[in-house]
Amino acid sequence: MDGGPDTAPLAFREKSRLLVECVPLVFWMLAFVFVATMLDDIVGSQPPLLLPFVGLVLLMTGFQAVNRLRDLASGAAIREDLLERIGSSRRGAGRQGQFKELGRLRIAKQAVGDSFPSVRYRVYYSPASKIVWRLEPLKSPEVSK
Repeated sequence: MDGGPDTAPLAFREKSRLLVECVPLVFWMLAFVFVATMLDDIVGSQPPLLLPFVGLVLLMTGFQAVNRLRDLASGAAIREDLLERIGSSRRGAGRQGQFKELGRLRIAKQAVGDSFPSVRYRVYYSPASKIVWRLEPLKSPEVSK
């Protein structure tokens, strides 16, 4: 394998999506502060597992936000790979592709377009967030006869 993927700058739309996916962190931070400081004064006593639950959700959304910010700072990675299959995500929130080397990645709407399984593509993606931004089919030597 080579020294790693090449990179390309992210488009405004791609940067915006990564930033929007950081918003839940702000909500859960505020929820944690509210539960830790004010909820007890309002309702008298708080459920014993509420603060640990909100803390756990805060950690999970924090991890997601850190990944989005890492991708925002580094740009899109570029690799060539074979798209083995494409389908809907389990939650119905978009498409997922299974790539031979990259594994399972979410595919942005603008990248789904004319993508077909069993075709090699130049893949523009965010490694930490596992989002494919663009797919460019590679020319096959048999096609140029």
